[in-house]
Amino acid sequence: MKKIYIIIAAALALVACNDSFLDKKPLNKLSEDAVFNSDALAEAYVNALYTVLPDPFQEGNVGCITDEGYFRYGGTSTRYIASGYMDPDNVMYIKEGGQAHNTRTTILNIWNRTYEWIYRMNYFLQYIDDKGSAMSADAKARLCGEVYFLRAWSYFLLIQRYAGVPIISKPHKLDDDFTVERSDFDTCVDFILKDLDEAYALLPDKNSTPKGRINKDVVLALRSRLTLVAASKLFNDPEKPEGGIFRGAYSMDKWQRAFDAAKAIVDRADVEGAYSLDDTYDGIWKDVDSPELIWAKYFVATSDANDNYTKKAQLLYTVEYFNGWEAFHPTQAAQIDFEMANGKKWFEEGSGYDEKHPYANRDPRFYYCIAAPFYPYENTGKDGKTQADELLLYYLYDGMTKDDFLVSKNPKEPGFTSRAKHMASGNHGGLELYKWYVPTSYISESQTGSLLYPWFRLAEMYLNYAEAAYMLGKEDICREYINKIRQRPDVNMPPVTESGEFLFQRLVNERRVELYAETFRYFDLRRWKLADFYENVPLGSARTMVIQKGSQVDTVYRVARLYDESKNNTNYYWANMDASKTYTYSGYTGDPRYGKPIEYIITYKWLGKEYTIDYGDCILNQNPTPRYFPEDGRNYLMPIPRNEITKSGGKLLQNPGYPN
Repeated sequence: MKKIYIIIAAALALVACNDSFLDKKPLNKLSEDAVFNSDALAEAYVNALYTVLPDPFQEGNVGCITDEGYFRYGGTSTRYIASGYMDPDNVMYIKEGGQAHNTRTTILNIWNRTYEWIYRMNYFLQYIDDKGSAMSADAKARLCGEVYFLRAWSYFLLIQRYAGVPIISKPHKLDDDFTVERSDFDTCVDFILKDLDEAYALLPDKNSTPKGRINKDVVLALRSRLTLVAASKLFNDPEKPEGGIFRGAYSMDKWQRAFDAAKAIVDRADVEGAYSLDDTYDGIWKDVDSPELIWAKYFVATSDANDNYTKKAQLLYTVEYFNGWEAFHPTQAAQIDFEMANGKKWFEEGSGYDEKHPYANRDPRFYYCIAAPFYPYENTGKDGKTQADELLLYYLYDGMTKDDFLVSKNPKEPGFTSRAKHMASGNHGGLELYKWYVPTSYISESQTGSLLYPWFRLAEMYLNYAEAAYMLGKEDICREYINKIRQRPDVNMPPVTESGEFLFQRLVNERRVELYAETFRYFDLRRWKLADFYENVPLGSARTMVIQKGSQVDTVYRVARLYDESKNNTNYYWANMDASKTYTYSGYTGDPRYGKPIEYIITYKWLGKEYTIDYGDCILNQNPTPRYFPEDGRNYLMPIPRNEITKSGGKLLQNPGYPN
């Protein structure tokens, strides 16, 4: 290869990058010798590799294909996945001959993109190894360390989605047929761990590394995440102990490995003082110097806003911006799991829940993550002035009393009190995403308000440590580290005291809340093998309605509630309309529930008791097709795209449940 193309990853906004050399030479095409014998040009090459996985600030966020939220414009970016009918053809992007949206991407089908980046990483490592380099010794070691880490990161992202994958450690031509068979899952994990060892030996420590660049602690953090995933039930199943491509050989030793890996990064905080939990929950996205951040991506206001893969401004769309376009609606299923301030779920006896104020007195993280009706927030306009406002996610029915409304078979069409022209009655979820919002930052279609996205932060490491400890019978450590997170100064939730199975339920819930909208939920539900329950919960939308007649005003909340037999299974605020007859499953005809009444009575198990939650008050016929996790469990792994199977000459074995 006489020439190589260099992609300068300016969007990374890495503080250490000195861009002065960009003014000296054209960088669209340079010789290998010019690149790999220059510290600055070699660093520019490696900078581009950091984009192997786009950050999740985009339309089609991964959280929209879980029970966290949905994207009402998702179509071929989220809704076909959430509806359970992924196959090897429709996961391919339109540009590849498939059906998936090219830019509204969930960053789930990463196969082709990731192997292209792995090729570039392999090329860098082989060139340095075979031909040497005139780079300085420090730059050579550091950049090789970064590339070893990024290759480990890339393979981790692949096995998390697909299980065992082909291991390619030398550069092939991009147009070659991939005839390499898939490696066993355990072999892939060992390969990744070896790359992490190489990276750790070469990389500098935290104090010698600018923000955004990889250092030794980032390696420790990925090792923790990797070993936790590898130890979890999806890939380490005592009921299916045999190893192979689709899972590892079962061993409890994998939990000890995960515990040790988590302890290494936890000790960097608790023993060496390198990190600490931020005093404020929102510090992890508002403070570029947050002590909790282990590795983050930092944004430039204008240059990061409209990248085809990221669409960062769009995730932050609220009713205040762009006439109501937005990319993430929190679900009723999500709000159920944010506890009341006293530590009880709202449906538990003694919780203090008030159905007239259903979003009041919650875990403080609820208000950091989710904006509910009448929730005050601030926004900054073009003039730079910040003003207080209030979410107006409700409908106003004029000239009707509550009694009039309840007996009317055909109530008036709602008039919207907000500016959001896109908040159609069957579309909007009734809640907005508040997490990642920076009120003091103006956002537009060309300017993002985001400051950073945390790839790794200390709270996750604490939860990884707690989970591994639980699995090894170290329940005291598990409780201690869950409670460290709950005792964050501006959260200050009551401590967890449970043990046994109930402690595991607390752990699952703590990850649900603390890591909300951080792309963990999709993968957590799969590695725990709990997606078949949570992702079949109804996709119900809340409604808050202000009904007035003259001076008489009443507010009605249509939210998930405890089941009440006296309500006779009706959709309570649309009187005389039987929900079981009115609302049926639609969308994907392959869904076995298609055409049948929507099941909106769901039984939850929590701390030894069963609670029947009724979604009958909610809107059940909104535009997004119903969420469905197939009974055969095929969606626990992603299908390998058809074009990759074809390129391999049939040597790539497809994942279970999908057609070859």
